[in-house]
Amino acid sequence: MTPGAGGPLHAFELEVVQNKYRSTSDTGMAVVLRVGTGRSGGAGAASAPASAAVAILVDCSSSMGYPPAKMSAAKQATRAAIDTIRDGSRFAVVAGTDGARMVYPEPATMAVADATTRAAAKQATGHLYDSGGTAMGSWLRLADRLLAPYPELVRHVILLTDGRNQHETPEELEAVLTACAGSFVCDARGIGEDWDHRQLLRITSVLRGEAEAIGDVAELAADFESIMDRAMGKHVPDLRIRLGTAPGVRVRSVRQETPTLADLTEHATVLDERTTEFYTGSWSGEESREFLVDLAIAYGQDGDRPPLEEDVRAARVDLIMAGERCADPQPIELRWTDDPVASTRIEPLVARHLGQEELGEAVAAGCDALESGDRKAAEAKLGLAVVLAERLGNAEILRRLAGLVEVTGDSDRPVRLRDDWTRSAMLRVAVSSVMVGSEPRLTDHKPAPEPAIATGPDQECPCGRISPPDALVCEACKRPFDRAEDGGRA
Repeated sequence: MTPGAGGPLHAFELEVVQNKYRSTSDTGMAVVLRVGTGRSGGAGAASAPASAAVAILVDCSSSMGYPPAKMSAAKQATRAAIDTIRDGSRFAVVAGTDGARMVYPEPATMAVADATTRAAAKQATGHLYDSGGTAMGSWLRLADRLLAPYPELVRHVILLTDGRNQHETPEELEAVLTACAGSFVCDARGIGEDWDHRQLLRITSVLRGEAEAIGDVAELAADFESIMDRAMGKHVPDLRIRLGTAPGVRVRSVRQETPTLADLTEHATVLDERTTEFYTGSWSGEESREFLVDLAIAYGQDGDRPPLEEDVRAARVDLIMAGERCADPQPIELRWTDDPVASTRIEPLVARHLGQEELGEAVAAGCDALESGDRKAAEAKLGLAVVLAERLGNAEILRRLAGLVEVTGDSDRPVRLRDDWTRSAMLRVAVSSVMVGSEPRLTDHKPAPEPAIATGPDQECPCGRISPPDALVCEACKRPFDRAEDGGRA
């Protein structure tokens, strides 16, 4: 399909994964959206990567000069990224301090990539030198100004820092992030041990990118090259999830779960009182992502009993690219029932993502406790993270946690901090809370069969909700039940 021929160039697939059965006392429902490209006739099969506009933001604060290897690695990495930029793409290099300074091209504009401009830009990296403070909002503001003239292109930013955002207030940074949300994707990298993982995670969450810790400066060039290669491989500049809800239904949150965690709710676009769009960023030709949607349901507030055993459409899901629908719309359905088994069963994929959220919270809390010097709390939270990661099969987070803690086998103290732990290892764990393992595929999942009557004693949650024997979690408070066959509650 070509532009102007009845639809967008790129096709997507959309699948809704849910348990539609709701108790008449339920006030919410969790649903997973699986979105994919690269199928027959889709983006990967039908088109070349889209044109791109990229900005490289390099921290040039005074701390980048100590040790000198940091600035040398930053220059080398910037040159490696420049070499990866495809001919015809727009690009710029910016030095970031307590302000933002153009390095290449010298006017506040973007160059068109070819052999001549790439060579000139690499030579200009000699003008990256350490001097001044750190105000990342000013860097992002300049990047937004540079990228604004190219809304039809894949717009991407690489941000490198070794320090904390000390020369502007949190409110100033938040104002810039709000202004930039939905305009471009930003991947952020922290080098050394003195940067604040919370700041980078905040930037990448709002701007739909990935944060990562670079412990060894020798790894930076390959990492920059990999980021730029992925940016050059993007096919779709901007994909949005549009949710239209029925009367009595409200979207509480939408969160990307794979391949990285990102809350899409805060900077969503409200089209009308029942229609909202959520920006997901740019997409490559063969990619799948999963999103967890949390809906609030307020049927029957007037005292009327909702109809039982009838399918009702709670919401409609559309995928929107360049203002056009690019997948078949899908309904989110619910069916009110008095059957306690049917209404309490949680779809396995939904349960997995609820567990992943708990894992991310445990990792973050453990790292925060470690930063504050509370060793006991850090071990407790990181121990919970180990158990949850094992249960979820999250090998990447387990690998990173191994640099911080050792498993003891003691039920009272399941892990202890390593004697040789470093802040660098802690930072790698802290940003790993957005790493959720391998990328999913739509074909990986088969819908659960219609619920059957389970046998055995009911399960009582500490919150007071009674659930049937085979319930995996309490859907009232989302607390997983002990499962003897799974090794118990984490």
